[in-house]
Amino acid sequence: MTAFASFRRHMWTILTARQNVGRTPVATLIRTKLPRFLFILFVALIVAMIGGSNGARAHGTTPPTTGHTDKIVLNGDLPGKLDLTPYLSWYVDQSQQMSLDEVRQLPFDDFQQSASIPSFGYTSDIIWYRIDFSVYQMLTAPPYIEANPSYLNHIDLYLFKDVATAKLSDAIWQESMGDRVPARKRPFTSGTHVASWPKLDAGAYHLFIRVQSNSTNLLTVTLWQAQDLISSMTLRNLATNIFFGVFLTLGITYFSLGLIARDAVVVSYGIGIACAGMLISLVNGVGLSQLRSEIPWMNDFLIGTTNIVSQAAVVFLWIHILEFRQRTPILFWLGCAYCIVILSFLIGTTNELYTVFGTYIVPSVALFMACACLVLVKRLAADIRNKTLWAYLIALALPCGPAIMLQLAHAGLIEVTPIRIGLHQFTFIFHIIAMGILMAIRLTQMDREQVFASTRAEETTSLVGEQRKLISMLSHEFRTPLAVIQRSSEMLMLRLQDHSDDIQNRLKRIELQARKLARLVDIFLSKDGIDDKEFSLARELVGLDHFMNDFVANTTRDDAEILVTCTGTNGVEAYIDETLIGLAMTNLVETSRRFAHGKPIHITARAQSNWLAEISIPCQGEGLDSDEIRLIGNALFRREMETKALRSALGLHISQRIVDAHGGSIKLRDLGPTGIALCVLLPCETSNQDSAALLA
Repeated sequence: MTAFASFRRHMWTILTARQNVGRTPVATLIRTKLPRFLFILFVALIVAMIGGSNGARAHGTTPPTTGHTDKIVLNGDLPGKLDLTPYLSWYVDQSQQMSLDEVRQLPFDDFQQSASIPSFGYTSDIIWYRIDFSVYQMLTAPPYIEANPSYLNHIDLYLFKDVATAKLSDAIWQESMGDRVPARKRPFTSGTHVASWPKLDAGAYHLFIRVQSNSTNLLTVTLWQAQDLISSMTLRNLATNIFFGVFLTLGITYFSLGLIARDAVVVSYGIGIACAGMLISLVNGVGLSQLRSEIPWMNDFLIGTTNIVSQAAVVFLWIHILEFRQRTPILFWLGCAYCIVILSFLIGTTNELYTVFGTYIVPSVALFMACACLVLVKRLAADIRNKTLWAYLIALALPCGPAIMLQLAHAGLIEVTPIRIGLHQFTFIFHIIAMGILMAIRLTQMDREQVFASTRAEETTSLVGEQRKLISMLSHEFRTPLAVIQRSSEMLMLRLQDHSDDIQNRLKRIELQARKLARLVDIFLSKDGIDDKEFSLARELVGLDHFMNDFVANTTRDDAEILVTCTGTNGVEAYIDETLIGLAMTNLVETSRRFAHGKPIHITARAQSNWLAEISIPCQGEGLDSDEIRLIGNALFRREMETKALRSALGLHISQRIVDAHGGSIKLRDLGPTGIALCVLLPCETSNQDSAALLA
């Protein structure tokens, strides 16, 4: 007991001791070692799942054995279900010209055998299979033979009792199956390829199977009793139909939600889910059992189309999940181009082009998925507490392992085993359940965000109402002193008529500025000015020279002189609101003064054409860097300004709106190292004589 207490105190000391960096040893270990451990563990899982190949052969991934499995012996009744796949011996006909007689004459040692499912990838070669068996006692009931998968184009079966002669007439039974066989010519209209054997007497038999397909070439063969076959097919058809309906509905649902939300990721995920569910269901025989098409290539077309579209959707989904568009745009556009290349194979789903797709594109998609998963794990290692990355790892990356195995097995790069071709269906269901949970969480968050947005909208509406009341009060308060100023200036002008012209001019300027201020109050501090984005303009025809001279006279100061040069503007008139255009020009000049530091600002005005005049205000000096130019550009040209630009350049934004209301525009002109120029372009009119002089 004492030793245990000492050990417990020692462990507690280790766990609670503080290092110089202020972290516990355990916390430091987790922070530094766990990301690397997770990365290595994920790589190890991928290697373990896709590994296990004991070498490759010339035309398939199943390594041949040196000997052959013992022959099958049938005695009386068939024991329920008998898997013939381990007894298959195979021979590859690369010439695609060998006849049945030539194959039967081949030595038995030319046929190879393996313990796993024979797989040859996507190939145009013809594969010949041979099974030798014997019947010890005549079978009481004829068995049924089932060949899978359902997408094999041609499956020709020939049964011989004696191989002493090599003539086709010696076959005691033969049958042609495959998805290229029209429905009316199939032995049974079902989701798999099934045929009935004849009653077999005692003796030795040899079964030859010829398989040709543009899809992945692998074969499983099973003998059934009638009752067991019916029970098995009933359960399989039920599960397949439910699977097909559920995933098609989910795909359409996600697709519709993506269209409503205008989210490309959700749309592509819906397409991928629908196509993947349809593909699994079609591979399990939905197309053969439900459509029963008389068109030979219909099943190939459906399987090929759903396979190609699902592969492209997976690539498109991953490049969005990994945020390549924001992080590395070049990888995003390369991924989009890769999707286009994948979709281009849609023109060859029923011919040999689909074999090319399976040989090269399918392994490349598997490699892409593996790399995407590694990128996800790497990012998770860098940000171990990111819940979104954990969700992607569980719901997407882990189910990708069996999917990668399945694709590599179909491409003929690894051995085909029942678990490798069947595990994907179960992990796909897990993926759907996990994504459903994530979607439910996301919808809950969206609902909360909607409630929050609604609350904020109500608060904003209330604040806007209060703002309007305040503006109405301010408008009234501003108008009262302005009216007093105007009336006082008028009374002084009447009382001081006999005084000098200088006094009269000053009083006129006071009255003019008071009127302008009253006009601005009417525009910006009124309910109509808030509700209506357009300005209420009081236009009149004004000479450009006269306007510029008055503007300079009213704006120039002793410490910030303004100079103006008018070129070719004699007789040029503009139909403008002087008060508002003057305000816009003042805002632009104040922006230029920020960088002039007291130096004179030289404004130039010229007529660009008979209908357009330009007023250029230079903006240059110390402090005008790229960030300032960007803020000025944002204020002038962006409708939704950033907060920083809104605070520092609101006057420029108002200036742009005023000029736009007059049918003009404000442009930025690059002056090189010296700075920029703020150019106001306004519509103008020119008399005929002045127009001729301008053109001359």
